Amino acid sequence: MSAYAILVGLLMLAWAGDTLARPEGRRAFGLSSGTEFLLLGVLVGPLGLGSVSRPTLEALAPLTLVAASWLALLTGNHLGFADERRVPAARLVVGFALGAATFVACAVLGWWLAPNFLPLDGDERLYVALGLGCAGSETARAAMVWGAEQLRARGPLHDAFADLAEADDLVPLIGLAVLFAVGPQPDGAALRDAPLAALAVTLGLGAVMGALAAALTRIEARTTERWGILLGTALLAIGLATRLGLAAPAALVVMGVTLNVLARDGSQLRAMLASTTRPVLLPVVALAGAHLDLRDGRALWLAAALVLAVRLAMKLPVAAALRRYLAPPTVPTRWVGLALMASGPITVCVGLTVAVRFPGPVGRLVLGACVASVVVGELLGPPVLRRELKRAGEWQPPAPDAAVAPPREAR
Repeated sequence: MSAYAILVGLLMLAWAGDTLARPEGRRAFGLSSGTEFLLLGVLVGPLGLGSVSRPTLEALAPLTLVAASWLALLTGNHLGFADERRVPAARLVVGFALGAATFVACAVLGWWLAPNFLPLDGDERLYVALGLGCAGSETARAAMVWGAEQLRARGPLHDAFADLAEADDLVPLIGLAVLFAVGPQPDGAALRDAPLAALAVTLGLGAVMGALAAALTRIEARTTERWGILLGTALLAIGLATRLGLAAPAALVVMGVTLNVLARDGSQLRAMLASTTRPVLLPVVALAGAHLDLRDGRALWLAAALVLAVRLAMKLPVAAALRRYLAPPTVPTRWVGLALMASGPITVCVGLTVAVRFPGPVGRLVLGACVASVVVGELLGPPVLRRELKRAGEWQPPAPDAAVAPPREAR
């Protein structure tokens, strides 16, 4: 299949994400993480029907990087907010600490066990360890997804889930910046063999571009012109980061945070950018499925199992210890931590970016662990979340007519 045909297919997925999965239109279909599209990517990719070949995927690598980086921009721009409600500082600290602890545990165990998976040299061992840390540290905003799609899920427990899930999105992207900073740089690169400088430039580039976008949006109030500003500065940041061999998604998440802090009307910009989440997410998820490579066999399954085991070992006891403080007077069950197993856009973004940047065993192991985290998280997270919300009296099935969208003119 030609790259042009694949582009058409990706545009159709973007349309599906915008039209069929629009919660405000009461037409939200599909799984919260878009896992069904990940499986679709596996089906049409080299592991399935072979409609999309690996050379074609390599030709689409620049587009893949732009889409993954855009998801990181959306994450940074929304950091600290859950459905336009500010996340309490205490929950931000707890969520970030839990994500950071999971990252460290995955990375340490990955460093220790990686030589037992595959014959890796010292550098590849470090890359795998950092990549597995990134694969295990995100919690998807499953609570907000359920609240939006089911329309009636609101309450203290729902907000607590959303806050904790929102707080750790920065962890894997910082880890990705570190991975790219210590990773191999192109010959003659200005930041070659200077990881600290590379990390500083990654974060500084995002901050500068975010400040530039914020300043320009203060001058220009028209929506169409603002889209041009956001797209232009984002693409410039991605191009510069790629040219320097840096992690473009990490730069974009910093750009999003800076834009959110410095923009005069941050809520309007957040709403603009949030409208592109599903249209971008579904093509990225499908590309991640198509990139999946199982040639490492047992090593791949062991890496995925390691990440899943660490996530369970970290989230279950911590959530059980905090359950009396999540949404008093409601006390969730001891298994409430399973609701935090869900992974989403950032995990897919990290796995796909590492697979493109490290096309060997490092990329294959990290992407496989990310895919496993997303799939298993989809099986465990939303069902447990729904059960806990039902138990707390915060969730009800939508009314029979809730799936019928009113005409746009009537809203």
